[in-house]
Amino acid sequence: MKSLSENHPSHHYYLYTPKKGPETKEISISCQNANQRTLVPTDLWKLPLMSSAWRSIYQGVKHFDHQLDIYHGLSNEIPLIRNPRTRYIVTVHDLIFCRYPEMLNPIDVQIYKSKMERSCRQAHSVIAISHQTKKDLVDFMGIDESKIKVVYQGFHQNYKKEVSPLRMAEVKMKYQLPDKFLFFVSTIEKRKNVQLILEAMKLRKDWNLPLVIVGKLTAYVKTLRSMVKEYGLEGRVHFLHKVSFEDLPAMYKLAHVFIYPSYFEGFGIPIIEAQSMGTPVITSTSSCFKEAGGEAALYGSPDDPETLIANIEAFSNPLFRQNFIAKGYQNIKRFDESVISQELMEIYEEVLETCPARSVLATTS
Repeated sequence: MKSLSENHPSHHYYLYTPKKGPETKEISISCQNANQRTLVPTDLWKLPLMSSAWRSIYQGVKHFDHQLDIYHGLSNEIPLIRNPRTRYIVTVHDLIFCRYPEMLNPIDVQIYKSKMERSCRQAHSVIAISHQTKKDLVDFMGIDESKIKVVYQGFHQNYKKEVSPLRMAEVKMKYQLPDKFLFFVSTIEKRKNVQLILEAMKLRKDWNLPLVIVGKLTAYVKTLRSMVKEYGLEGRVHFLHKVSFEDLPAMYKLAHVFIYPSYFEGFGIPIIEAQSMGTPVITSTSSCFKEAGGEAALYGSPDDPETLIANIEAFSNPLFRQNFIAKGYQNIKRFDESVISQELMEIYEEVLETCPARSVLATTS
């Protein structure tokens, strides 16, 4: 929203969001420009139990009031009620509920499938955040390939600021971080495959490389802690569940290498977050990770601890490590806000060719 309004200021932008307040700082920061307006539900629509109906019904009613040219659903859905004069676009992040249905309640899986399939078929254009997601839309839902455009995601402003040595020292002390460590940050669940890193550490007990795992406390943490004990890695694996978002850039920068061994993602934003902080990246050959990491990361099978060991040891060479850090800085230029907003605007303009232009665009979060 921020980048669109600044790089394409001739349009007006409405953000439909369920709530706005101190807990939604992102919205306040991103929607401060004169050509933006944030719209929240009123009356009974504000109640928590009404949020789903608000997404599906209330917004569509408001589209008639605001006479939108384009409505862009930023997360897998457009409203049930639609204005015939408005053109609809939906962004799809991933189809993990199709690939890993066992991770979710069966009823939720059916709801997600139904909403996404309906939205993709009714939308005038579909945006996938990676070629992997585009392929999944075709394979799992039979969406017309020609209808799907790929626009990569960017990364947060938090990772575009300089991190001073003093700030790094403060974060290191705050969390009692080791001097040199392997780093993982994401949701802690089986699909994210932290267990591969533990298997590599089990094979190389001579390493003086502890692992720092950052993520909210989940049921799967208990499984990982059991593995740590079984593998004799006590004292070498640090779990941090309450890390401030503002502290993450310094953590990336302090890390020796960032490891993202996930089996599957829609895109893989942590990869470009790490590269933006000058941290070498090791990730998986599966899914879309090559799309994010490009030639600036090392890759291995998510089931191969030996390759992970070799990749980690490769970064012990200072020249090799510095070369990949430089490649990372080049790689993230592809995900600059100005590039992404231009790609989005080109899609908007293409869709607008089929309806009268009134210079009003809307998105929803």
